Amino acid sequence: MGSASSTYRPKCIYLDIDGRIQKVIFSKYCNSKDIMDLFCIATGLPRNTTISLLTADNCMVSIDPTMPANSERSPYKVIPVATEQLSGVIPKCSHCSKDQNNLLAKCLILRAGSLGTTLCREVESVFFPLLFSVMSPSYIFSEKEELFQNLLGQIAEQFSRVFKINELKTEVANHLAMLEKKVELEGLKVVEIEKCKSDIKKMREEMAARSSRTNCPCKYSFLDENKRLTPRRDVPSYPKYMLSQETIEALRKPTFDVWLWEPNEMLSCLEHMYHDLGLVKDFNINPITLKRWLVSISNSW
Repeated sequence: MGSASSTYRPKCIYLDIDGRIQKVIFSKYCNSKDIMDLFCIATGLPRNTTISLLTADNCMVSIDPTMPANSERSPYKVIPVATEQLSGVIPKCSHCSKDQNNLLAKCLILRAGSLGTTLCREVESVFFPLLFSVMSPSYIFSEKEELFQNLLGQIAEQFSRVFKINELKTEVANHLAMLEKKVELEGLKVVEIEKCKSDIKKMREEMAARSSRTNCPCKYSFLDENKRLTPRRDVPSYPKYMLSQETIEALRKPTFDVWLWEPNEMLSCLEHMYHDLGLVKDFNINPITLKRWLVSISNSW
């Protein structure tokens, strides 16, 4: 006694291809996609082409393992279905963009078998009847309108998320570029500061080297390096010495090495030199402070 599987016979379908009869055999384990690909190969069409089967009285036959078998005398006609035929019955949402509506049309074509992709049950319950609206143009979509709008809303939300992610990436890239420029500018500032510090250090070393050398051409110098000027706190009072024009000219063009003048005459000459050269005005020197400084030099020299 045999089992049911041993008595199973593959299904045989006859196709009319431009007047030529083609026999196609498939088992019950083939799905709709496999059967459609098999029919496409038999008719010489590219794989993943959407086709329709029509009987002699132009009735459409569903392509699946349970499709009714026929005989060689009543073959099925193979009619390729263009994309425009399906897209003409696909509803469009006024709130969605053209790309989103095209994506919806592509989903329907995928379910029809052009790419063999299976949709989820929820989507299939809405879109699968649209594929058969070619047979019945009076198909009304109002019963599924709410679910259709919800699905379109989800698709639009996914698109908006993708666009937001791209905008965020652009914003982050611009911010990073700005930070890199700031870091580069700060680095240049640090280099300039270090260069200025180096220049200041060199100037200080040069000034220290110059101050350590004695370039005074006169024959008098300090004998004791520890000797310091003794500042005067009181206002000095020495008799004013009237300088002659000859003395003033001698100050401007000295031809001597040793001053042989009186102390008050020398102090008056020095004070006159500071005023005549404009040093008192330019450096805002207090006249009393100038006298105290000159007396300190005279007493300490």
